[in-house]
Amino acid sequence: MRSILLTIIVVGISICLLSPADAQETPLGAANWDLVGEPAGTPISGPELDLLTEEVAGIMRCPVCQGLSIADSPTPLAMAMKSEVKEMLSKGYSETQVLEYFEQSYGEFIRLAPKAKGFNLVVWLAPLAVLLGGLLFLALRLRKPTTAASDETPAEPSADAELETYRERVRREVAS
Repeated sequence: MRSILLTIIVVGISICLLSPADAQETPLGAANWDLVGEPAGTPISGPELDLLTEEVAGIMRCPVCQGLSIADSPTPLAMAMKSEVKEMLSKGYSETQVLEYFEQSYGEFIRLAPKAKGFNLVVWLAPLAVLLGGLLFLALRLRKPTTAASDETPAEPSADAELETYRERVRREVAS
């Protein structure tokens, strides 16, 4: 128990130390933007830039929080990443180029929704397969029995005949 607690504390301290305190002031890697080529679009600014920044930041996972997008995360690293996204978009880089740039640093993990290709296709298709399998199971379970069961000749008298015999015997005893 102590080792787990110690591990959690060490990881927490590491995250705090790795998150740059002054990350909002300068972009993380402006010099490495050339890894995704020249800007594919035209430079933008103003409300259009703010809207596009929120949109792109909303589909990128915060490496610290992991459950939040960088648009929603309050961590210094997420704020720095959002600032860099805004800077790249203002220079004319496309949404695809921005995502590719961050994927080079963090891998495909940076996307909140994985790409629907390769092994990730399982993530997209598994829920559908489970749903279809469940519906098939229910359909087979709730299906009415076929008439083949009624074609069989019973070896014993039917339950109705036995019940009628019992009722007749009760009537005779009550009548006497």
